[in-house]
Amino acid sequence: MSHAHVKAAAGLEGLQPLVGKWHTEGRQHASPFGPAAAFVAVETCEWLHGGQFLIHRMEGHFDRQAAACVEVLGKGADGRLFAQSFYQDGRRNEWLVEADRQVVKISGTWAQGAGEPLRVRYTATFEDAGNTLVAQWEQSRDGQDWQLFIESRATKAQPLPDSSIGV
Repeated sequence: MSHAHVKAAAGLEGLQPLVGKWHTEGRQHASPFGPAAAFVAVETCEWLHGGQFLIHRMEGHFDRQAAACVEVLGKGADGRLFAQSFYQDGRRNEWLVEADRQVVKISGTWAQGAGEPLRVRYTATFEDAGNTLVAQWEQSRDGQDWQLFIESRATKAQPLPDSSIGV
C-alpha cells in the first residue's frame, strides 16, 4: 500500500526527502562487517498513515550474499529522532537519527559477538535536487579513529508521467 500523499508529522520533516523508491549501488570495504564486496539494493521509504513513522525497506546483495532489513524511523518522547532496524538474520538495532532535508545522519553501536560493540555512523547527503543520495558508513572501536566500510550512491526512481496511452 502506498502512502505517497502522506506528509511528515511535526518534527519529522527532515526525513521527507527519503520518501520514494531508490536504486542503490556501492561498495563494502573489508572490515569487521565482512569482506570487500559490491553492493546493490532496492530501497523504499514511505510514511505510515498519519506521518508519525517512516518505514524503510531494503533488499539487496553484497556480491552473492542476500541482505535485507526493515526500519521504522520516528520521534521519541524526548523529541529526538530514532530508527529501529530489523535484519534478515534476526538481529535488530537502535539508532539515533539527525535529518534536515539535505543531510541524514545515523549513529549507534553494533554488537560483534562477545567482543566490544563497534561504534557506527552513517552520513548521507542529497544531491541533484534530491534525486541522488550519496552515503557512507563508518565504524570505530574508540569513537576517535573512524574507518569507512560502505560507500553508496542511490538514485530515486521517478514516477511515470500522468498521461493516457492511446488518447
